[in-house]
Amino acid sequence: MKRNLNLLEGNILNSILALSVPLMATAFVQMCYSLVDLMWLGRLSTEAVAAVGSCSFLIWIAQAITLIAHTGLSVGLSQAYGRNNKKEAGDIMVAGFWVNLFFCLLLTGIYLIFKKQILGFYKLEEGVFSLAIIYFTIVSIGLIFTFLNPALSAVFLSRGNSLTPFMISIIALVFNIIFDPLMIFGLGPFPIMGIGGAALATVLAQALATFLYIFSGIRSREIFTKVNYFIFPKFKYFIDQLKLGLPPCLQSSVQALCGIVLTKYIAAYGASSIAVYSIGSQIESISWMTSDGFSVAFATFFGQNYGAKNYERLKEGRSAGLKIINFVGIFSCLLLFIFPRPLFKLFIPNDIKVINEGVTYLRILAISQYFMPVEIGTTGMMNGLGLTNYPAINAIILNLARIPFALLMMPFIGVNGIWASMSLSSVLKGISLTIIYFYLRNVTKGFKINMNKYVSRE
Repeated sequence: MKRNLNLLEGNILNSILALSVPLMATAFVQMCYSLVDLMWLGRLSTEAVAAVGSCSFLIWIAQAITLIAHTGLSVGLSQAYGRNNKKEAGDIMVAGFWVNLFFCLLLTGIYLIFKKQILGFYKLEEGVFSLAIIYFTIVSIGLIFTFLNPALSAVFLSRGNSLTPFMISIIALVFNIIFDPLMIFGLGPFPIMGIGGAALATVLAQALATFLYIFSGIRSREIFTKVNYFIFPKFKYFIDQLKLGLPPCLQSSVQALCGIVLTKYIAAYGASSIAVYSIGSQIESISWMTSDGFSVAFATFFGQNYGAKNYERLKEGRSAGLKIINFVGIFSCLLLFIFPRPLFKLFIPNDIKVINEGVTYLRILAISQYFMPVEIGTTGMMNGLGLTNYPAINAIILNLARIPFALLMMPFIGVNGIWASMSLSSVLKGISLTIIYFYLRNVTKGFKINMNKYVSRE
């Protein structure tokens, strides 16, 4: 398989699939980091699973902030490569580096200084709180790698190279799979570290990925190895990074913050409900993380072809993309609805209460699995065009709606009202963003005219 795919000509479906398959696999690999932790910690204690679940949305906020540089670099570089403008690509790279560094240092400081106050918001049981502090501290120290890896992967992806990020993710995952049980249970030369071992294994795996990205970039002479980072970026490109990246960042951050509020509601139903959410959300991520992988491919395809003014390929790319995301949605829906019990027993094999609650969780969320890939895939297409505001606004409004939806339903169906609120909002997001996409395509005559009125970077 070619590492840098030509997305500007040739069969569209084949090009998107060739770019998407490694990205889909990469998404599964990223999902497996948390799944591996949960599988081993589930054998340690339910409290350990609940502690990781309590930290998951704080980690999600960090990953959301990495979207500023990741999206800015992906869109900016792919359009620059479409225009064959290497000077612009270099300026974009420098701006993305400085944006990423600023937010990394800021968030790391906040997390380490205020960790007790942040985790105290959940009002966790004392044992769960102590475990959460250990896990959160180690993960916060490793945020430098959490920020570097998405930015470096964006450089490869913007050139149509999804194979290198996939291979790097596989190597890092294998490292994590091997070292997780060794560090958690103290096997071989390692002391027993429990939940701290799970966190440390994940951080070291991410550090390995960073090293491999840098090594691969030097070998293939990628743009990030050719620029001078000791000069402050041109103001125009710095602002471009913020305008393109902040909407997806805010979208994901609001979703994470809503998750924190909902997790507080869930905590009122006990540690078993937190464990259900922690495990169930990871299983459910089969759909949305796979769709995220395709979304990145759509963003690259749309970005390069928009930059090259290949407008007809944009319309054809939408049709080809729908074939892919429809398959993902239908498969995920059937999987979660038909096989919820065996899926949950992989993680908590002996806790019958958690398994039974988990079956209900997955079947309620199965309803939304078709609409979620539609929303995420359309988001990638619009991001590639620079239309990052609209998917973000759509998602922010409907993610916030989860809170009143949950408050309305909890008095009648308890914790299931929270699961139902999440499913309902996903259905609405998929429908409304599709309407927005076709509206913008019509008023811009297929994205050919008046785009300056709508794109985020103008």
